[in-house]
Amino acid sequence: MSIEKHPLPSPQRHLLLSLFWQFFKIALFVVGGGYAIIAVADDIFGRRLKWLKEGELMEHLPVFQMVPGIIAGNAAIYTGLKLAGRLGAAVALVGVVLPSLIIFTLVSCGYEALPLEAPILSGIFTGLRASLAGIIGGAIVSGWRKGVKGAYGYCALAVCAAALWTRTASTATVLLLAAGAGIALEWCGLGDSGAIESAGVEVKPLSRRNRVIAAVATLAALAAITLWRGRLYWTFVKFGLMCFGGGFVLVPAYIDEFVGPSAPMLQLPMHEFGDVMALTQMTPGPVGVNCATFFGFRTAGVAGAIAATLGLFSPSYFLLTTALGGLERWKENRVAKGLLRGVRPATIALMVVAFVSFASLALWGGGGEEASFSPLGCALAVISLAAALSRRLSAMAIIFGCAAVGAIVALV
Repeated sequence: MSIEKHPLPSPQRHLLLSLFWQFFKIALFVVGGGYAIIAVADDIFGRRLKWLKEGELMEHLPVFQMVPGIIAGNAAIYTGLKLAGRLGAAVALVGVVLPSLIIFTLVSCGYEALPLEAPILSGIFTGLRASLAGIIGGAIVSGWRKGVKGAYGYCALAVCAAALWTRTASTATVLLLAAGAGIALEWCGLGDSGAIESAGVEVKPLSRRNRVIAAVATLAALAAITLWRGRLYWTFVKFGLMCFGGGFVLVPAYIDEFVGPSAPMLQLPMHEFGDVMALTQMTPGPVGVNCATFFGFRTAGVAGAIAATLGLFSPSYFLLTTALGGLERWKENRVAKGLLRGVRPATIALMVVAFVSFASLALWGGGGEEASFSPLGCALAVISLAAALSRRLSAMAIIFGCAAVGAIVALV
């Protein structure tokens, strides 16, 4: 079935509004973090709208993981940068962050009163987890051909998946080792011939006048936020620089800074921190944004939530917009080729681990000591995987459909 290509909206403000709305909608309804958001965004921008090449976001997942930052935010920056330049990257990033900022600020105000055990909510979350398992499974199948090639590809996939699943190594360690292996193979002449088909984005250089304006505006904004909520902002800037591969890698840093009687900023009880981490996975948007919003709000109210979120994403915006332009210029370089080809099987391994996690949550009713097999979750996971592979339904249709079925079954 052929899909008509949707032209990019014109003029520029319409394109920016469309970018914002698409990412806002994705982050508003997708539960489960960066990998789920990328899978849905790839479906919307690649398969349905055809603004990107189909599978392009999955292809660039190695880049999103090698640059510090939340994966969903990095995907939004890439999409906005390619379609509408640096302003587009900023607009897309705001779109993917804003739903989490709003929702988790409200959650932080009264999360103890949330009826999370209500049957209808339980049914909705069962449907959401099952749908995301199917969507991520479909994304793995689509990206397998380019991500896993030859003996190295299959060996790296197996080793990385085992290391991640058993927690033998962190996500950052796995990615760095895979990148090193790819570079070594390339230098030994064992890599693929030719340049990488697409490594980054062609970024038009700013004029001298615009460079001066951008520099002054950036310095003014940093000075203002430092005077406003400086300690909190710079704490999360540090977290943003530490974040490779997803929000969960920051959990030890959050504990050091905010949890326990000796924590310097908040002294949150450990049991409450566990409840918060569970909630971050049950509410829409990237897990890292939800955590930043919660800790910022508990530390300094709404202003703190905004400052923490800005701090978390400031490094990734500046680093990724720079890295993407550099990669496109250096895509024939052996180091760049080896890095990307080395990491691609590792990214498929990360997706496989995410798929297994979502599938387990769907099949066993969310886990825990009282977990039991969920026929509804199993059925919805299989149906959503079949729908994703058939490509007849959009990712958002699968998500809404599974959530609706879960709610109806719970009510009945």
